[in-house]
Amino acid sequence: MTHQNRTRGAETQIRILERAVQIASVEGLDAMSLATLASATNMSKSGLFAHFRSKEALQIAIVDEAERMFRDAVLAPADGMTGFARLSTIIDQYITYAGGTLFQGGCFFAGAIHEFDGRPGAVRARLQQFLTMWNGEIRAAVVAGQMSGEVGDDVDPDQVVFWTTGMGLSINWNAQMGDRAKTLEIARTAAETFLNVVRRQYRAAA
Repeated sequence: MTHQNRTRGAETQIRILERAVQIASVEGLDAMSLATLASATNMSKSGLFAHFRSKEALQIAIVDEAERMFRDAVLAPADGMTGFARLSTIIDQYITYAGGTLFQGGCFFAGAIHEFDGRPGAVRARLQQFLTMWNGEIRAAVVAGQMSGEVGDDVDPDQVVFWTTGMGLSINWNAQMGDRAKTLEIARTAAETFLNVVRRQYRAAA
């Protein structure tokens, strides 16, 4: 296969996954199959098989694409930031993501993890990798803030992780089922209050 053909194939796969991740966010990751995607993209199953050898391989590739989109939306804006600025930026971007329309069906990972949390296998393992990454990014931002002296030593990074991910689920549900603008307004007020507590604990310790 020539380099040009490989490049064309990679571009085709990207377009397929961009469509697939949106369908999965609405209909569910488990609903995705080569037949479902073939119908949605006007491609043949054999054509898709050249890119994804099985339903499981397709599902994992969809998770990969969803994580790429998540990183671009939530983590990339904080690149180069340190300390409290990184933590507050990540939380602010996560609020925008959780209450936004990056994925047509709401937070992709909220839905996918709900589907696969009790189903051992490669897809669940890949979703666990995402969750470990996301929890780790929050935890690392808190620790970095503590090391820079902007976050109190008595702030438990795991509690910040718990609060942030829980907030994201609440935002997703309420934005999808109710008033999106109002949900985001409430979430930003809650985040400001929470982050002020983190800073007050630092000031009190200082």
